[in-house]
Amino acid sequence: MSFRRAPNPNRNHPLHCPWCAGEELFPDEADDFAWRCRDCTRIFSVRYHGQDDPEHRPAPAPSTSEAIQASLHRHGHQEVTR
Repeated sequence: MSFRRAPNPNRNHPLHCPWCAGEELFPDEADDFAWRCRDCTRIFSVRYHGQDDPEHRPAPAPSTSEAIQASLHRHGHQEVTR
C-alpha cells in the first residue's frame, strides 16, 4: 500500500502568501492548484502529494480479545473462553 497519491486541488489551501505573507488569496485560473495574492499580485501553486511509505511498518495490533488472552497468559492465568 502506498500513501503517495496524485495531488488534489481541493485538499489544502494556503493561509498566507509565501512571498509577502499577505492573506488575501484567491484561486487563479492558471491551473487547478494556482492561487493569486492580491497584496503582491503574484501567482503560485500549492500541491499536497500525501506521505511517503514508512521505512519500517509496525506489526498489526492484536484484537481486544487476543490482547486480553495474551495478558492473562503472561500473568499465569488459564485462558478464558466465552
